[in-house]
Amino acid sequence: MLPHESERRAPVDGEAGVAHGGALIQAGAIPGSLDLGTGRSVAMPHRLPMPPRIFTDREPEFHRLNVLQHEIAREGHGRTMVLTGTGGVGKTALATHFLDAVAEHFPDGVLHTDLQGFIETGPADPSEVLGSFLRALGVRPGSVPTTFAARAEAFRDHTHGKRVAFLLDNAATAAQVRALAPGRGPHLILVTTRLRPAGLRLDGAEYLDIRPLGEIEAIELVARLLGDERTHTDPSSARALVGLCGRLPLALRVAVSGLTLRPHQPLSRLVSCLAEEGSERPARFSRTGESSVEDVFTASYRQLSAPARRLHRLLGLLPGRDLTVEVASALLSTEPSETEDLLDHLVTADLLERLPQGRFRQHDLIRPHARSRAIEDEPAEEAEAALDRVLEYYLTTTASADRTLNPGRWHLAPVYERLPKQRFPSELRAVEWLEAELETLQAIVRFSASTDRHSTCWQLCEALLGFFLLRERSGTWERICEIGAASARALDDPAAQAMMSTVLATRHLHAHEPDRAAELNESALGLWRRAEHTLGQASSLEGLGVCELARGRPVQARTHFESALAIHTRLGRNRGIALMLRRLGETNRDLGEHESAIDYFHRALEFFTEEEETFARIGVLMGLATTKLAAADPAGAKPALEDVLRLSERVSTRLEKADSHAMLADLAESEARIGEAHDLLDAALSAYAEPLSPEPNERVRS
Repeated sequence: MLPHESERRAPVDGEAGVAHGGALIQAGAIPGSLDLGTGRSVAMPHRLPMPPRIFTDREPEFHRLNVLQHEIAREGHGRTMVLTGTGGVGKTALATHFLDAVAEHFPDGVLHTDLQGFIETGPADPSEVLGSFLRALGVRPGSVPTTFAARAEAFRDHTHGKRVAFLLDNAATAAQVRALAPGRGPHLILVTTRLRPAGLRLDGAEYLDIRPLGEIEAIELVARLLGDERTHTDPSSARALVGLCGRLPLALRVAVSGLTLRPHQPLSRLVSCLAEEGSERPARFSRTGESSVEDVFTASYRQLSAPARRLHRLLGLLPGRDLTVEVASALLSTEPSETEDLLDHLVTADLLERLPQGRFRQHDLIRPHARSRAIEDEPAEEAEAALDRVLEYYLTTTASADRTLNPGRWHLAPVYERLPKQRFPSELRAVEWLEAELETLQAIVRFSASTDRHSTCWQLCEALLGFFLLRERSGTWERICEIGAASARALDDPAAQAMMSTVLATRHLHAHEPDRAAELNESALGLWRRAEHTLGQASSLEGLGVCELARGRPVQARTHFESALAIHTRLGRNRGIALMLRRLGETNRDLGEHESAIDYFHRALEFFTEEEETFARIGVLMGLATTKLAAADPAGAKPALEDVLRLSERVSTRLEKADSHAMLADLAESEARIGEAHDLLDAALSAYAEPLSPEPNERVRS
């Protein structure tokens, strides 16, 4: 498939009736069609971080939050509570435990996001957060608006009158919180922050200071973590220990983690180590707050084995926040079994958090410590080599996933020439991996560009094209495209620049901006000619043709498609020929030449088989079905739609599954099969409301 050749049907353009990059549905071609713009939520979301395995009850704070929840229920008005306190004091743990306990009072959902206000790569993009919230609340991806303002309005609409609880973690400013304001309703919004954003008080928010644990509660937490009598047999050391840790839960967990595996080691020895660590800190640092946490991290770090210490410090250099065993293995260049043992050691030492689906994350206070240790303890050339191994892992795995989704597409990026053996057994597994790694992949694109790894940057952007066609997120897609284009320009590589222009054109076409997409395709065509890349020229010609279809000008589109067909024929590229037959079928359908359009689609189907070209076959079948409908042949359209439904179920393409259900429902209604039409429409609504990716327990690590 050419770089611009979408094997998926994008959202329909309501004015032109064009599904950009794929099958085209003419407005009014389907009698009795219904607006299915938003899906119906099958199950309300409950998305909270994993709480600590041992939690010391904060009774006063719990009581205040309970009172707030009862006031919301009684008054029917939303309330916001800002949990303030130093890093590591347990704000998120408290909020998570509380929301988990009262979730039944918020039947319309419990949502969480990390606003990343205190990390180098932050803050989080509010538009992306709103998009995530909307999808979690049941809005199908194709109906999520592309701009921040439109998403904010849609979010207010979808939460109006509902009972939803929100946990907005790590807010640095009032603006971050305001950007995510829901509609009027009995909502509870919990905000965690290390600051006191005064602007939120003007919005009616209340503040709850989360202070370090009292001495008794801190000692109780240590006793529960240890699970033995050491705090009772040596109370003076227990008091000294919690004092050295600033009575912060995070510091206490890290400090005593080593003792849990050494039941005979006395508390006094740990106290001596921490006191010695603190004595090395310059006097200007306070003995409370984050400086005491730093002492604890360093003392715990020094107790690790040499391989575990190296893993800890190298993790601090990773561009992304989450990681898997495979990433850590690439970082260390070790076997997964050995790496898993080291990760377990860090989890046991509370220097690493274990997340669902086999993922790990450093706390945002631990990550800077790890990075500082890497700067001091890791030779620079070895650190760079470790990062390059991780980038290669992500690049090759993303390209492998892309090849699994679109096995016939041609590529410019050299990474496709050195791919390892197939990593993904199915399209579904490839999509799952890309979904899980998307945030990290964005970070890697930014990191690669900022560290002059421009070749890695633009290649990764090309490798993500198929995924964005499949799971469109306009804002993310555009930002990644623009970074990749800048890297291609930095290399002064005309072919790479042409590829990035092509990818950007595809993004604008899917955003219903055919004029801008046409400009980019014209630019790409000139760059392909400068690079003397014939296949690239065919790609841009096809892109220009699709733009003309989107603008309602099929005569002009035909000229571009015929020029691209001539190139593919000259190159003997059967796949390109088949795809241009599909495009000419779409063109002739728009011209009302239904018989020749159907012939083009049938010829394309001869190449796009179920076994090797599932996604492309779905696109051709949708084109055939809509042509049959436009030709007033619903009986002829039905078999094609049934094939689309069957194949969509097989490869988990939600939109095609939903659209085929909806179109079959219209056919059933036109034939007075009302009961069947109702069932099909119900299935369409359910398909539109399906989540972007399987639930966590259905995911399989590749």
